[in-house]
Amino acid sequence: MKIRITAIVATLSLALSACNPSVSNTTGSSETQRLSLGQSVDIAAVGARISALRAGQGLVRPLGHSAALQAAAQAHADDMARTGEFSHRGTNGSTVSSRLRSAGYNACFNAENIAYGQTRIAQVFQDWMSSPGHRRSILAAEATQFGFARNGTYSVLLLGRSC
Repeated sequence: MKIRITAIVATLSLALSACNPSVSNTTGSSETQRLSLGQSVDIAAVGARISALRAGQGLVRPLGHSAALQAAAQAHADDMARTGEFSHRGTNGSTVSSRLRSAGYNACFNAENIAYGQTRIAQVFQDWMSSPGHRRSILAAEATQFGFARNGTYSVLLLGRSC
């Protein structure tokens, strides 16, 4: 019961904080990234879903949102949508690690989930949780932050822990 209440409080806190259209960069930079209302709603929904999934596995500490992870996720979703390429490697040869460095995120841990074709976030997560590798990323105890972005039906979830 205590875990359930903690998970609910954490989920509500994350959902409310993600609704602010100006998200501060949690990597220590004073930069902010302006998000549309739709992006803020997506981030709140993703944060709540991740928190619930992780709480169900005993990981009650909610992930914080990172503007740097958000920027890297958006850049990769935009790249895939623009080119029609569906890959963890960017069309410029970038990897998740190089994209995180370019966004100013010094990662001690990172994981990237990508999806294509789903029209709803619930579908994206259903597919990810049905895949052992994607599920492992979402439930990684090492992760402390996330960024999520969509462009059309391309979705990117980045999980990380900064050094």
